[in-house]
Amino acid sequence: MPIARSLPVLFALAALMLPALSGPARAAPHAPVTPEAHGLCVAATRQAEIDNHLPPHLLAAISLAETGRWSSEYRASFSWPWTVMAEGIGRYLPSKAAAIAEVKKLQARGITNIDVGCMQINLYYHGDAFRDLEHAFDPMANAEYAAAFLADLNQTTRSWTKAVAYYHSRDEERGPYYQKKVYDLWYGQREHLVASAAGMPLMHSAVAQQRQAEREALAKERERQVELQRVRAAARAANVAFLQRQAALTEARMMSEFEARKAKALAAFRERKAKREATQQGG
Repeated sequence: MPIARSLPVLFALAALMLPALSGPARAAPHAPVTPEAHGLCVAATRQAEIDNHLPPHLLAAISLAETGRWSSEYRASFSWPWTVMAEGIGRYLPSKAAAIAEVKKLQARGITNIDVGCMQINLYYHGDAFRDLEHAFDPMANAEYAAAFLADLNQTTRSWTKAVAYYHSRDEERGPYYQKKVYDLWYGQREHLVASAAGMPLMHSAVAQQRQAEREALAKERERQVELQRVRAAARAANVAFLQRQAALTEARMMSEFEARKAKALAAFRERKAKREATQQGG
């Protein structure tokens, strides 16, 4: 049975009372970034999104926010399933066994506030969701719990943006900052997330750079076209304004000429009338 469906009481309490699931790893990586390890998190998050009716790739974006590291070769962020966060330090271990060993070392020192796995589940608040550390580091189990937790937060808040913020913290500053970070990854890394979820091989750096250059050139051309449209629109507006002024001037001139002709005709009429009256009086 999926973990999320076996722990409804825990989810309800977690959504209403418990603090953040996790905090983002911040230290320098211990293991090199690899597409293969990233693929484990992506496959797990995508299945969990489908099972829990989450927006596509949102959970994967959260995974990037929690464990992602930038690959200059592929020009993309890569999540890491063997991440351990404790004491404000992120540890990117080379394997599941190494990650489990690291957690045990921390626990032996009395450290209990530890985040683990693709979704950085906090063992202090959510450790009961897993049978053991082996289970906690299983990408599928880790992602399934995070997806069910996020879905429950959405049901409680009626908002995915709030749910994402609360996944990290209910603090009025930290939560929104985290939500923005996740959404930036969700939109900014969309092509990468879609390709990864589809199991497509990531592009080689040279191809990626070429594609990036093409996108940048296209963006510049769009900017140029927008600027041309702006200039043309300004020219049209100036021309319309000029024609309106010319029409107003022409109308004013014609009105002035009409008034002058009317005044002249009226003066001539009065003069003729005066002459007739003078003639009649003299006769």
